[in-house]
Amino acid sequence: MLWLLALCVVVNAFLPTLGQYPIHFNCPQLPPLTKPARNVYELKPQDIKVVMAFGDSITAGFGMMGRHGNLFDDLLEYRGQSWCIGGDGNASTIGSFLRFYTKDIQGLSLGSHIGELCYGLLCPPFQYEPSKDVLNAAQSGAMMPDVVDHEFDYLYRQLTENKNIDMETDWKLLTILIGANDLCLGCSGVIPFLTADDYEKYLTELLKKVHSKIPRVFVNLVPLFNLSQVYDISQRSEHCKEVHRLFEIECKCAFTEGNEGVKLRKELDDLGTQYNERLFKVAKEFAGKYDDFAVIVQPCSMNGRAENLPISVISMLDCFHPSLFLHELMAKVMWNCMLTPAASKDRSFDVKSDFICPTNTSIFHTN
Repeated sequence: MLWLLALCVVVNAFLPTLGQYPIHFNCPQLPPLTKPARNVYELKPQDIKVVMAFGDSITAGFGMMGRHGNLFDDLLEYRGQSWCIGGDGNASTIGSFLRFYTKDIQGLSLGSHIGELCYGLLCPPFQYEPSKDVLNAAQSGAMMPDVVDHEFDYLYRQLTENKNIDMETDWKLLTILIGANDLCLGCSGVIPFLTADDYEKYLTELLKKVHSKIPRVFVNLVPLFNLSQVYDISQRSEHCKEVHRLFEIECKCAFTEGNEGVKLRKELDDLGTQYNERLFKVAKEFAGKYDDFAVIVQPCSMNGRAENLPISVISMLDCFHPSLFLHELMAKVMWNCMLTPAASKDRSFDVKSDFICPTNTSIFHTN
């Protein structure tokens, strides 16, 4: 974390604070369900009683608020605003959208705290803060192997200890976004790249583990975005260019300049594309097999283009992590994706579309 401390000193020296861009969920209430879903193929927003998440610093909410003027606040994870599971009162997240229909929904992460680090071999125990993390098992720096054991163990323990959750009968939504650190650390040469075959192996192991121990789960698999897109967006800002010149350790290959940088970013994007292809392959292997378990790839952000997004989508803390604005956009796009049949899902990261508001017959599509 020392490099982050140094980065915060530089950022706080000359960057003004950016404004926020709230996105408001504007759908009407729905009448209570006349009967709950009998299987995962009938699942409606009102059926979801528990939200859960695996992931890395994106889902942990690291750095989304930009800079604050002091080192402690700059190193916070804003769990309560995390795009898929945040539960703060003013949050625009998938979790908060679901709470609109189920007031006592369980699992929402809350508030903020100092970053929890799980980075390769550096993954100290006892970092979780269950009162704030709740069922958001994501940790900054996490890679795919960390999710299979470290994050799963935390999530399962919290599930079984929560007296407000009926493990057998409550329907649960699990969101998984992972792989960016596998790409960045592999490209740096610190460890070998995680191959697409190994990514598939770990993902399959994780999903089998979830299915065997946690009943009634709808799993969202979220594809990776091309890391080169972050570089392209950051090039519009002299501040970001300077941050990446001084502190390229966060994802060195993504921000290397010149022809070497072009080559490295293509390498990252190509392997990321292979990871995404394996998401679809693994999801297909689970398709239609179980009445209480579904694995769905939600592809609606995977083909987003940098030129269509403002620079305000990246945090000015490090010009790498998503800002609060992007967290809210991700939540809206993913919500719409879940309510859209597979054949009609738009992959362009359509941030201008309105919310899809569910009716009493709407379901979260499995095909």
